[in-house]
Amino acid sequence: MTPKLTAGSRLRRDMDAALERAGKALGRPVAWDESERIALDRAVQGADRADELREQYRLELAGQARSTALARLSAEVRALDRLVIEITRRVSADLQKMQTRVDTRKQRASNYRWARQRNAEEA
Repeated sequence: MTPKLTAGSRLRRDMDAALERAGKALGRPVAWDESERIALDRAVQGADRADELREQYRLELAGQARSTALARLSAEVRALDRLVIEITRRVSADLQKMQTRVDTRKQRASNYRWARQRNAEEA
């Protein structure tokens, strides 16, 4: 039986897969820079912690169901979810910028070649 992946492990796998796809689109290998690795580590930790707190919420709901405990757990889970979303959005935006820069460069090169060909035909 394979161990169940944690939310953080799934997040890491998905982000690494996105990085690999970006590398293929660019035609060269790419890697996370130091700040992106640190940010992803925080997002992974946040995702795992949010899962742990969700379990605590379920246990509290099944047990004493104290409203103050439920409210605190719920608020912490929401804060962690926002953190994970914000970090992954920032890192994903970096990947998109990387791809856009190359696409723009390729577009400029293509436009130059077409303009050169048109000028040659006009001459």
